[in-house]
Parts: sequence; C-alpha cells; structure tokens
Amino acid sequence: MTDPVHAKPDDRTLVRIRGLTTVLNGKTVFDKLDMDIPRGKVTAIMGPSGTGKTTLLKHITGQMRGKVGEVKVDGLNVPELARDQLFELRERIGYLFQNSALLTDFDVFENVAFPLRQHTKLPEVLIRNIVLTKLQAVGLRGAASLMPSELSGGMARRVALARAIVFDPMLILYDEPFVGLDPIALNQVLKLIRTLNETLCITSVLVAHELDAIKQVADHIYLIANGKVVAQGDPKTIADDGSPWTRQFFGGDADGPVPFQYPADDYAEALGFKQGAA
Repeated sequence: MTDPVHAKPDDRTLVRIRGLTTVLNGKTVFDKLDMDIPRGKVTAIMGPSGTGKTTLLKHITGQMRGKVGEVKVDGLNVPELARDQLFELRERIGYLFQNSALLTDFDVFENVAFPLRQHTKLPEVLIRNIVLTKLQAVGLRGAASLMPSELSGGMARRVALARAIVFDPMLILYDEPFVGLDPIALNQVLKLIRTLNETLCITSVLVAHELDAIKQVADHIYLIANGKVVAQGDPKTIADDGSPWTRQFFGGDADGPVPFQYPADDYAEALGFKQGAA
C-alpha cells in the first residue's frame, strides 16, 4: 500500500474522487461518484436537497468514509490517513459553515483567534497581527470588539470567512454561504470569495443553490443527483445543456428526474383499501 503521506500530488487537480460509494441508513447517497476539483479555481457543487452535497464536503475533510472508493486531497488518500495525518491535513483546509457557527460568548477578535489559540503556541503579539490582518481582508477590522449578537447576517458570514482563512489554507469549503443574505451582503460575500481565491492562490469549493450567484463567482459547476454527477460545465452554459436534470433543477419544475413523491408503498393499501373490494 502506498504511504498516503508521501503520495505524489497532481499539479492540476487538488481533490480527486473516484468510485465513491456511500450508504447511510440503507440509502445510497453516492453511487461510484467521480469528480475532479482543479487547483486554484472556484468549483460549485449543486443539486436537489438531500443529494449529499454537504456529505461530500465531509468526505473531503475525513469526517465520513465511504463504503468503497477513493478521496484524494493534494495527493493524500483521506480514508487511509492516520489520525495525526488527518488533523494535519485539516489545518490546511478552511471551512465556512452554513450558519457561520460563531462562538456566541466570544467577540469577533476571539472568534477569529480561536483556531490559533487551540492549535498553535504563537505569542500574543503575532496572534493579534494575524487576526487583524484577516479581519482587514474581509473589511471588518473595525468590528473586532463586537459580539456575534451585534452582527448582521452578512457581517457574521464575513467573520466566519476570516476565521476560515486564519491558517492560509490551500482549500476552502463553503457550505451554503449565500443563505439568508440580503443583496448587498450577498455581493460582498461573492466579491470576497473571488478576491480571496485569487490573491491567496487557494482552491474554493462551494455548495449552493443560487445559480445567479454561482454564475458570478464559479469557474465550474457539478450538478449531482441520484448519487452521481448528472451534469457539469461552465456556469454560463450548463443551464442550457438540454438534459432533463438541468432543465428540472435550474427551471424549478416540481416533477422530472427528481420525483415529487418520495418512494412509498401502495397508497390504497396504506389507507386500508383492499384491491377488488366493492
């Protein structure tokens, strides 16, 4: 078996997924899923609710393991990593949670400083300089003393982003970064994602539903459903590829490849009616 620590990374692909099969509570979430996420780009993962988009992020960070398959990040096969190797990899990955997940008892400065205090022994003066630099990058250095309860939704998302980049990661995972944002805050977050991706030379993966927003920031879109990639392509053209999957998802149709009715037993039998009864 190849030592995952010394695996040779791909110069063009940061995350490589091959044959990933995941079964949860008897339901197949991924069925031999294949996906490549290129270095230095913004890649969007889209799909109907319940198709495993957040679950895919958990595979990338090693929080979950598939039944079979390979998930490689920077050449490292994540399911094969030892505990200390996995923690080392995670320090190179930033994660923006759906609800920002700020610590309510800490002010903005301490929320951003938290990972540094937990995982390093840096002197206080250096922690201060790093935190203020990251807050400056997201336009919130002046809000360092505010509590999370004093922040708007957009500001909270930007603080969470400052915390996600505090270790200068090679990869940032965004889980529904646009939910609940007003148009101004949305555009601010979109600008930050694009700017940080380019200035820090990082790779970004976004899980989102908002196609108009994705079109402004993503380089490539994967549409997943039924455990597989059903469409992929440039954000400006993927919605017009003519497939039933993209037509239903981007058109918002209630019925299509993704059915309105969840699989169930015969309706008449469930109501107690026997076939052939008068």
